[in-house]
Amino acid sequence: MIRFLDHTADVGIEVKSKTLEELFRESARGMFSIICENLEEVDCGEWVSGTVEGEDLEELLYNFLEELLYLFEVKHLILKEFDVKFSGGNLIQYRACGERFDPAKHRISTGIKSPTYHMMKIERENGSWKARIIFDV
Repeated sequence: MIRFLDHTADVGIEVKSKTLEELFRESARGMFSIICENLEEVDCGEWVSGTVEGEDLEELLYNFLEELLYLFEVKHLILKEFDVKFSGGNLIQYRACGERFDPAKHRISTGIKSPTYHMMKIERENGSWKARIIFDV
């Protein structure tokens, strides 16, 4: 579940999930839902994969979202499906699919500069995981 948060100058999301892997997947999907107005119309024609490290869960999520944002900014990939696997406490491996930005097909709604550490929080609550992420726009 992704819920958009009110924030004075930036855009935020709150994500709830049953597993930590799902929390990371839905956080990435939430970020691309902010960027691309018609994310459901994005095809999964191109796959990318990588490994991300972090000192704690917040840094790991931040680094993961930063890497995906880099793929959008530099390789012009709009990603919509994500597979995340934890490989130890400070490392994740991911695969993501999407397609290259096509201005005739895709509509960019909000440009994101970066996720931020401002108000970022990951916590376990009643057997579920919850994350709050604010994006600098």
